[in-house]
Amino acid sequence: MNLTPLFEVQRKLDDKIVQEKGLEGQDLLPEKVLALLVELGELANEWRGFKFWSEGREARTEYVCKFCEGSELVSTTAEFGNEEQGFDLYEVDVSCPVCDDVNTDKNPLLEEYVDCLHFILSIGNDLQITDYEVWTHADTHYVRHQFTEVFDSVTTLNLLINLNDKNIQVVYEVLVARFLALGEMLGFTWKQITQAYMEKNRVNHERQANGY
Repeated sequence: MNLTPLFEVQRKLDDKIVQEKGLEGQDLLPEKVLALLVELGELANEWRGFKFWSEGREARTEYVCKFCEGSELVSTTAEFGNEEQGFDLYEVDVSCPVCDDVNTDKNPLLEEYVDCLHFILSIGNDLQITDYEVWTHADTHYVRHQFTEVFDSVTTLNLLINLNDKNIQVVYEVLVARFLALGEMLGFTWKQITQAYMEKNRVNHERQANGY
C-alpha cells in the first residue's frame, strides 16, 4: 500500500479549504483530530456489529433511503376534483424525492471509511509524517476490538501532540497501520479504498466550489 500520492491529493484539498474559508495561519489540528473521532464513530455506526440491542447488526453496504425505506415510492396526499364539485383527497404513490437526488449505488460503510482516511491523511500532512513504510497491523480477529484499538491510537496521538512528545510519529504510524487493517477486516481491497477516496475527494472539491 502506497499512501504517499494520497497525502499530496489531500494536501491540495486542505490548502483549498484553508484559502476558501480564510483559515490561513490557524492551527486546525485539534479540529481534525476531533473530526476523525466523529467519523470513526459514524463508521462504526454503519458497521453496526456492536449493536447487541438491535436485530439489524449487519453492516450497511448498500444505500437504503430512510424516507421511502428502499421502496422508491412514497404515499402522498393529492387533491382531485373542481371548484363546483369540491375537492376530494386521495392517497397516491409517487417517486421518492430523496432517492431521485442521491446515488443509491453507494456503499455507506466504504464512504464512512474513506471519510476517516481523509482526516488521517490531513493529520499526517500537518505533522509532516508522509514518507514511511506503510504496513497493516490487526490487534485482534474481532472487528469491534480493532475499532477500539483505532480509537485508542487517535486519543493517544492527541495526548502526545498536546505534550509535543517525541513519539508522535511512532503512534501516528501505528494509527495508520491499525486503520488499514480495519479496512481489510471490513472487507475492503486497497483498490476499492483508493477509488472511493478519489471520488469523495472530487466531491469535496466540488463542495468548496459551490460554497459548502
